[in-house]
Amino acid sequence: MSENEVEIIKSEMKEYVSGWGRKYSEWCVGVTENAKHRLFGDYHVNEKNDAWIYRAASSSDIARKIELYFIDIGTKSDPRTKNEYAEIYLYKV
Repeated sequence: MSENEVEIIKSEMKEYVSGWGRKYSEWCVGVTENAKHRLFGDYHVNEKNDAWIYRAASSSDIARKIELYFIDIGTKSDPRTKNEYAEIYLYKV
């Protein structure tokens, strides 16, 4: 597992959240096969007006490590997360 990749993705996502006020309790994190479908289809996040970010990790282990980091700092978690997938997303609820 590349710790460098973990840190890069965490940093990008943290920077994005801080632009929206840094209240992690107002965000939901998850791992999925298709982040766009989960965000814009399942959750009806508005692509143009809502706060959201996703990144593709090189493995499900990396995605899960990042997801657990955000849960540990207060982000809500998506109960439909699947450990075998590698796209991680955050959206403001």
